[in-house]
Amino acid sequence: MNFALLVCRGQTEASGMQHQLGRLGIPAEVVRPPRHTRTESCGWAVRIEARQTGEALARLRVLGIVPCRIEYEGEKG
Repeated sequence: MNFALLVCRGQTEASGMQHQLGRLGIPAEVVRPPRHTRTESCGWAVRIEARQTGEALARLRVLGIVPCRIEYEGEKG
């Protein structure tokens, strides 16, 4: 299974995004992005199934929530 990381500016923003995605029926997990993709201002991410990325982004956009960027990764392991 492939995953998408919705990279956030901080842990609080990531937790809020995870909560909103859960309310929308999209399972999500707060994680740290890989070290090579972190910046000082974007050190937390929300992991979702890659196939749900489009729906998640559209629904979050309606709520006024937009991630810093999106990273894709292979199977969690």
